[in-house]
Amino acid sequence: MTPETANERFHRLLFLGLQRMRGRPIGAYIRKLQEWERLEPEAFNRLRAERLAETLEYTSSRVPFYSSGPGREALRRGNVHDLRSWPVLERGTIQAHTAELLAQPTPAGHYLRRTSGSSGTALGVAMDADAASWAWATDYRGLLWHGISVGARCIRLIHKREGGLAEWVRNLRPLHTDDLSAERLMAGVRYMQTARPVFVSGYVAAVTELARFARLSAPDVPRPLVPFAKVLGEMLHPFQRQEIEQGLGARVIETYGCNETGTVGYECPAGSLHVFAEHVEVEILKDGEPVEPGEMGDIALTCTTNRVMPLIRYRVGDRGRLSPEPCSCGRPHPVIAGIEGRVGDLMLTAAGVPVHGAALGNVLKDVIAKSPPGAVGRVIFEQHDRRSWTVLVQAGPEFGDGTAALLTEGVKAIFGKECQVALKLVPEIPSEPSGKFRFYRMAGTATTDAAPVARD
Repeated sequence: MTPETANERFHRLLFLGLQRMRGRPIGAYIRKLQEWERLEPEAFNRLRAERLAETLEYTSSRVPFYSSGPGREALRRGNVHDLRSWPVLERGTIQAHTAELLAQPTPAGHYLRRTSGSSGTALGVAMDADAASWAWATDYRGLLWHGISVGARCIRLIHKREGGLAEWVRNLRPLHTDDLSAERLMAGVRYMQTARPVFVSGYVAAVTELARFARLSAPDVPRPLVPFAKVLGEMLHPFQRQEIEQGLGARVIETYGCNETGTVGYECPAGSLHVFAEHVEVEILKDGEPVEPGEMGDIALTCTTNRVMPLIRYRVGDRGRLSPEPCSCGRPHPVIAGIEGRVGDLMLTAAGVPVHGAALGNVLKDVIAKSPPGAVGRVIFEQHDRRSWTVLVQAGPEFGDGTAALLTEGVKAIFGKECQVALKLVPEIPSEPSGKFRFYRMAGTATTDAAPVARD
């Protein structure tokens, strides 16, 4: 592990000290998590079972939704101490029964944390300083796996700023994702060259955009521009990992989580995506029942660190699978073997076979590998019906017939040779209001204000 610098130590002590004064013992929780991760697998699993049992007992007696509301009947028919007896909690249920899902009496100092709304209507989940402390601690513990200090200098690609003082305390340099213009991106590249941050952090698409720009604008600058790139908020595709590694020279750290529970998993130095099981239990469900390890299904989360609004078996809207095998790194945490993306992102082939839109990531990987640098920027594959597609392309000066053919033939290879694929070149493809960006969608789910550009 790289020794902590004086700058990092200053910002670590300042941040953790200020948080402790606010009643947030983040430093103590980090040390507790580090202690637990040194347990043997059997002891670690006992700890998980104890924490889960405490959470279920607390929730069954303190949360009206389960003690006297709609969830009561399911628990009466089953075993309160068996997670499988609890009803699966849907997003709509939380929206309709928010008040009943608050523990009573509600812990003092609680507040409502809202999701970005990128998968639909924004959702409010209540938490307090203790729940927030666990969420912060789990995230910092993941960074420490890679030798990244709590006070390490970071360039952060964000949609909503924390404020100048808070960013200074945390040693962050913000780069706003609402305006990833060439000028802003160049400022980010120059900051990496001069200030030498330890890591960049941000949504997958935004970090990929920065890496792509850096590769084109500063090809001769020695790599790495930044040692690590922590990506979050969106599914990480192989072509994006490759672009980040090539453009920034950074070691990519994949994370998985949501605003409702905080960080769920972190990539370790050995390359596995581990579940922070002391903080949140992950189930993979099919028709509401757990599947065997290795099988794909709906991801359901049970948070064991939020006593204000404990979420039990919350179906978060993603699909994934757990590995039946432990990681070679020796950590006792379960491993997420794969995340497929949003449940609602299934598209139909010309023959009517469901295929997840994430499969189009392989097309982009092929396009990037076989096209000249800078040929394409952002791309959106838009399906109108089973046989009709439009591909919006933010084309660069090197875009040509070869790249166009790779895009159209790539769609046909996955969804059927009968598909009609039209290319539309546009000067800009904006991010979603949340700051995120997806490269596939059904027509009518989003629009771009960019005007079509005639292609020579």
